[in-house]
Amino acid sequence: MDKRTLYIWLLLIASILISGIIISVFVKALKVVLMAILVLALAPVIFFILKRLLMPGSKSKTDKLKKRD
Repeated sequence: MDKRTLYIWLLLIASILISGIIISVFVKALKVVLMAILVLALAPVIFFILKRLLMPGSKSKTDKLKKRD
């Protein structure tokens, strides 16, 4: 093998490894961002569901406003 050919193969292998590392870091960052978006989107829904379940807030007849005559 010529020195130039060996240099080209080493550059090819290095570029494949570096691109693999960059893609894996990008995928991990994308998972973190997706998880944050899902948490922020679902938090209000879960809050209102828990609020309804834990504090039903059913009004009795004494809680209603009286009519004016």
